[in-house]
Amino acid sequence: MKNKICLLILFASVLIQACKKDSKQNPQPTKTTTASLGSGLLSFSIGNQVINSIIDTSSNVINAVVVDDADYHHMVINFILAANVTATVNGAVVNSGATVDMSKLFYFKISSADGKRSSAFLVNQQRELNYWGLPGNLISGKSLNRSYNFYFDQFAGTTSDNINCALATSTMAIKWADSTFTKTVVDARSMYLTAGEWSDRNMSDYMNYYGISHEVDSVEDKTNIDSLVKTNIDNNRIMIFLVNMYYLTYNSSTYEHVNSFWLESFTGFGHCLLVKGYKQMSDRLYLETYDPYSAHNVYVPGVIAQEPIGQDRYYSSADIKNATAIYSTEAFVIAPKGQQVPHPIISVSRLKNLHTIR
Repeated sequence: MKNKICLLILFASVLIQACKKDSKQNPQPTKTTTASLGSGLLSFSIGNQVINSIIDTSSNVINAVVVDDADYHHMVINFILAANVTATVNGAVVNSGATVDMSKLFYFKISSADGKRSSAFLVNQQRELNYWGLPGNLISGKSLNRSYNFYFDQFAGTTSDNINCALATSTMAIKWADSTFTKTVVDARSMYLTAGEWSDRNMSDYMNYYGISHEVDSVEDKTNIDSLVKTNIDNNRIMIFLVNMYYLTYNSSTYEHVNSFWLESFTGFGHCLLVKGYKQMSDRLYLETYDPYSAHNVYVPGVIAQEPIGQDRYYSSADIKNATAIYSTEAFVIAPKGQQVPHPIISVSRLKNLHTIR
């Protein structure tokens, strides 16, 4: 019995040694997947971007916003890499400042010196107007901007800030027409109705006082508002529309520029929007406006630092027409100082203080 036990122990020992020997001769294969190198990309930018690009290392995507007329076939990329990290595009090493073709899916790959770690980032480019919320492609457009600022916030510190839109847009119009004009919303408030709503008649008197040529055009059911706006903007004349904001679409985004940034809860009040340009997108026309109701709020994040949220607001021409028809069928047409608005449109003498505007 004792001899059998000893033989069993000896056999087991030999078997274990054989297994150990086999395991040394046939090691298990190891995984060869490449580790991520997301932290190796310190910064990335495109030469004609309008805000800082965002590097998302969790999804390996770089989001960039570029100017509307960017040529995707010739884009300059700038980047900073960690030490001993290289960058490649389509397998070729690139340096910061290189011009690349981003007209198709574009991947920016970074690799460690030993090749064991790498990350490929999809660069997602978006045009500025699309980032702002305007859909489709830009077909044509014109903006009557100035080299100086002519935007005024109606919340200027007067006792009637909430109803200052008419005098604020009139002040904008005069400043746009005359670069030497130095008056403010506070000055306008002290000139007419120190504590009350301005009418369209007051707006006309105010512009007349400073020698700014203007007339009134009609926005009725038969009016082709696209043609009306394009004709005036193309001939270097801005406009002021009297609208009911209750009927304009609200947009809660803090960075998009399309539709209204404030929610009007009353149906009976009018509001003034200064129209200084247009953007003809793929399927509709958008009016480029200055809305004075910023109340010191700014775009977040903004393309321009501390840009008032009422600057460069875009509304579809159909929405504007609907909002004017409900409130007022009149729109001011304003020419630069020293020039005249062609006659006849509708004489300003037709204004009879019928519209109160806040």
